[in-house]
Amino acid sequence: MASMRGVWLMVVVAGACAPLAIAGAVHDDDPALRRMHGEFVDAFVDSRGFGRMRVTPMMARMRHAAFNAVDEHGRCVVDVELVGVARHDPPVVHAASFMGFQHPDGDPGLRASPASTRGLQPWEREALAALHAGKELVVRNTPRGERAMGAIRARPACLSCHEDHREGDVLGALGYGLGRLAMPAQAASPSCQPERVTSS
Repeated sequence: MASMRGVWLMVVVAGACAPLAIAGAVHDDDPALRRMHGEFVDAFVDSRGFGRMRVTPMMARMRHAAFNAVDEHGRCVVDVELVGVARHDPPVVHAASFMGFQHPDGDPGLRASPASTRGLQPWEREALAALHAGKELVVRNTPRGERAMGAIRARPACLSCHEDHREGDVLGALGYGLGRLAMPAQAASPSCQPERVTSS
């Protein structure tokens, strides 16, 4: 009987130490997330005319993904971060906010948001290396919750400014904080809530 208790104790301890899986967890080749990332890249490339009275394609896409599920599990986008590669050595992550993808564009009524960057976290460095090696999307559970990073690859139109690159090169990346749509009490519509990875 004592040996049986020991076996159960080992099972409980092993289970407590195992990494937690999030319900409906996604993987790097998840088609819904790959499609979402492709839409974000298209919006990023099309974001022109960032003046005060315009909602850019990037900002519209960010708003859509914050209030609408991007897959059948109710996953949504909490935040989007731009990873600068082509013009930054080492690469940096720009602040996550709608204004992070906006600039004054000659509009005196729109103040430029202060530049705010940080270095890459270890998982982001690994993800960026995987993107350089050919992957399109990397998904990880991190201390900040479930996150993904996808490549922004050079298109022919990009090469007029990025002359020292070739088509298909990684010019940057988009990092996504993933959450779940939830309906808070007294709310008229669902909102995207971060899904934390806990050890309880």
